[in-house]
Amino acid sequence: MNSKMVKLILPSSCKKIAVCGGPYNNFEAVETFLKETADFEYRFCLGDMGGFGPYPDRTIELLKNSNIQCIQGNYDYSVGNSEPECGCGYLDPVDRHFAQVSFDYTFKMTSEKHKPWLKSLPPQIELSWNENKILLCHGSPDETNEFVWESETSNKKIADWLGKYGVDGICATHSGLPWIRSVSDNGFWMNVGVLGRPAHEGKPHVYYATIALQEENLNPQLHKMNYNFKKVITEMRAEKLPEEFCRSLEEGIWTTCFNIMPPKERDPRSRT
Repeated sequence: MNSKMVKLILPSSCKKIAVCGGPYNNFEAVETFLKETADFEYRFCLGDMGGFGPYPDRTIELLKNSNIQCIQGNYDYSVGNSEPECGCGYLDPVDRHFAQVSFDYTFKMTSEKHKPWLKSLPPQIELSWNENKILLCHGSPDETNEFVWESETSNKKIADWLGKYGVDGICATHSGLPWIRSVSDNGFWMNVGVLGRPAHEGKPHVYYATIALQEENLNPQLHKMNYNFKKVITEMRAEKLPEEFCRSLEEGIWTTCFNIMPPKERDPRSRT
């Protein structure tokens, strides 16, 4: 994997940034995110451009043609380096089967002209704003494909990561479900969710995040986002992608790659 972290200094005048995760070839969700955040000077994507949905070039071109800065997820590394599988970290054989179907399709349908871009993406971005620092990563600061679940992650673990990397906040996406945890005065962890599929809540909306930069403080927030999922499903069926993928977008639950979840995350839950 490209080991070069990008360090970016945000101007003091910057008041808010937008962060999305896991596009998963969902071109409609990506386009909606770009429209909803069009007035943001700084926008970031935490990787996994491909997988799950149809026509990977559409998503890549939307991202490359915007002012969004991207990091490299495990999917992007695997596609860019012609690896045989996605490196997602699934252990269950059924999950691994569907992950392979998704990867094989994405790899085949990603144009050669885009693979060098995926290969060149940095694995992390460190943002500095006044005296604050935010680390943008894919899975965890330690491992690109590490699953960090809300129910299994202690405050101490988050505080240790914040201290180890010398930052006030960490944003990730790999495990897919959105959540925020503030750790005393040390800072926060935020999984920004994914654009590519719903958050296992029984509704088709997806999530992205913003961080307000106010008076030396960082205020992370999650945002529900509705988009034209029916258009994506039509294209998925035309491409003969698994019906389980289509049902997930329509029903708002995870129908594949589900067994990696801890028990508390497996029950569909609504967020207010």
